[in-house]
Amino acid sequence: MKQNRIATLKNMVWAFGIVICLLFIGVGMIFAMFHRYTPPEKTYDYSLYSTPDTGVTDLSSSALGSGISRGALHLLGETADGGDSYIKRMVFLVDSTYIALRDLGLVDSAQVWGSPTGSLKMDTLPNAVIRYPNDGSEISPVSAAMISKPDILVIAIGEDGLANVDENTFITYYDNLINEIKSASPDTIVICCGLPSIIPGYNGSDGLTVTRVSDGNDWVQMVCRDTQAYFLNSPEDLSESVQLLPRYASSNGKTLNRAGLEVFLRYLRTHAIPKA
Repeated sequence: MKQNRIATLKNMVWAFGIVICLLFIGVGMIFAMFHRYTPPEKTYDYSLYSTPDTGVTDLSSSALGSGISRGALHLLGETADGGDSYIKRMVFLVDSTYIALRDLGLVDSAQVWGSPTGSLKMDTLPNAVIRYPNDGSEISPVSAAMISKPDILVIAIGEDGLANVDENTFITYYDNLINEIKSASPDTIVICCGLPSIIPGYNGSDGLTVTRVSDGNDWVQMVCRDTQAYFLNSPEDLSESVQLLPRYASSNGKTLNRAGLEVFLRYLRTHAIPKA
């Protein structure tokens, strides 16, 4: 009899426990129905670039259609003539278009970095060497920058080998060159020059066309946006209807002659780097 009472008591305890559990479950379900979880609102900061104070144009993604978000274009605008003292602060890294700066002595030969042949091709730019004017050795432009640490480096390349590269290759090679130079000589100011065109009827073996040169100019601007180098437009006086005027070209229809280079140097002097 006593055992039956104990069994009955146990059953009552279990039943009471089950009822309590069901009661808690029911309350929880009711609470969940009327108090749905709302995740906190997310906010996103899309600001990639701050606005510099001066000397800057268009901070948006490149208007040239690359789809890559780039920096500002630091375009050198017209200024007072900086004179010969300004030019003497510079070193020129050039391809065949500007090599006559060295060959004609328009600037001190120590200021010109060009290859032994005068050509500096975009399709082989990572392997390019220049004849270092101080000792005649053949070294890379980056090594030359590390040794001499120029105040201002004017890069006037892009037409040699232009027809043999696509947009991505051109920009990648040029970007890497500037970044490596800046790493080797952090205080050097870099100016990248726009590409002068070719004369009407040009039929050189390098495959250049007016359209291709125009594309190259756009790509140089992208490089300047990427690296924050200054961009110097090709002088307007050199061209007419987007073609190089024959009176400023050598016999090959592309390389600038003495008159063309004098226009270039005058334009460079009157589009100086803004003073800090």
